[in-house]
Amino acid sequence: MVRIRQAGVPDAGVMTELRCAFLEEELGHSLPDGFADQLRGWIEEAALDGRLLFWLAELEGKVAGCVAVNPYPHMPSAYFSAGVGWYLLNMYVKPAYRRQGVAAALLATVGAAAREYGVDAINLHATPEAHDLYERFGFTTSIDAMNLSLTVREEAPVERVAAGEGG
Repeated sequence: MVRIRQAGVPDAGVMTELRCAFLEEELGHSLPDGFADQLRGWIEEAALDGRLLFWLAELEGKVAGCVAVNPYPHMPSAYFSAGVGWYLLNMYVKPAYRRQGVAAALLATVGAAAREYGVDAINLHATPEAHDLYERFGFTTSIDAMNLSLTVREEAPVERVAAGEGG
């Protein structure tokens, strides 16, 4: 049986290992030297100040997978009445534990926690292989989401106007 538990700073090492495995195995990233140490420091700091919540899945007493969320404030609207969202990331199940309900148990736990915390919405980016899983849990695909990477290319020229000035 899958056991899910909310993790904390003492689990930062395990979460670092799982995050690195996710980035390398699932996304094909080649991680630079020192990345894991930098990541562990970030995870420890973010977990302490509430920028990162994460859960570990255990099967047969061994860590089988994880999921994390970055809580974020959002200006309230009809769809964000509380002004709170969660960005779900690093849903990862070790290959030996896949197709055993681990990912479903992690998602169910995150969904229950989000409802308990009064979160308006959970957002994520999914690999093509994971779309069906997320759709079974009620996630829908958005065609209007866009992303601007600020580390890949130069910034486009922008006319800067001071607050209170302009149209």
